[in-house]
Amino acid sequence: MSWLMCLVGVAVVAFGAFRAWYEDRAGHTLPLSDLFSGVTRESAPVLGSLTLPLAIGVLLAVVGMFRAKGILQLGGIILAATMVVWVVRAREVVDLGDLQVGAWNALFGSLLVLAAGILRPGRV
Repeated sequence: MSWLMCLVGVAVVAFGAFRAWYEDRAGHTLPLSDLFSGVTRESAPVLGSLTLPLAIGVLLAVVGMFRAKGILQLGGIILAATMVVWVVRAREVVDLGDLQVGAWNALFGSLLVLAAGILRPGRV
């Protein structure tokens, strides 16, 4: 059950990263610095965007799904923390109602991965 939640969550995060988050801007164009200094209207290359922590979280989640519960949980924490911090920062610039499907997909997917990490049974 937890592996299915993880797979769905990872797919939803990956899908959401390339959809519009706000003002028709996709998540892979949003600067990583938005997490620390507040949401701006600047663009960033893929390696300097929110794609980086999302990709790291997804990679850890997939590896943790097959290897160790702790790695999966770490991936879920990175994904959820990235999304929660970004949404809190985004509230300073836009209303929550103005957030588009990509942001909600990435947030929901990250919470699903986090739940999968919590529900995954440990080694017996």
